Amino acid sequence: MDKLGLPIVLLAALWGAVNTTLSFFQMINARRDMMFELIDKCGYCPEQTLGPVEIYLTNLLPLTLGNIIFLYLISYVILSIPRHMKIENDEEARRLKVACNIIAVLPIFGALSFCGGAVFDLMMLIRALK
Repeated sequence: MDKLGLPIVLLAALWGAVNTTLSFFQMINARRDMMFELIDKCGYCPEQTLGPVEIYLTNLLPLTLGNIIFLYLISYVILSIPRHMKIENDEEARRLKVACNIIAVLPIFGALSFCGGAVFDLMMLIRALK
């Protein structure tokens, strides 16, 4: 790959991760709002087909876990790029590795943030239904 192609690949990977994560974030927030509106309205909502617990288990949790897995996969791809590149110049190879490590920080941080958010959502759900 020439010197111009690699930054484009890294930028595309990062853009794809950010774009997908923002879409996941919107869906997760919508499900969270729906879940807590039901809790405020009727608690467990036993008369409803989908109560807050069911929304959490069938919508919010899978979306969050899917996003976490996606972000870790993107991070892995970005971090593995230097292993697959054939660069004779050691200085360029080192700079590529450093750049990939820095670029991978964003999806890794996003995955960790969504992990924290998932734990927080579960704690809030348990507290709200007590």
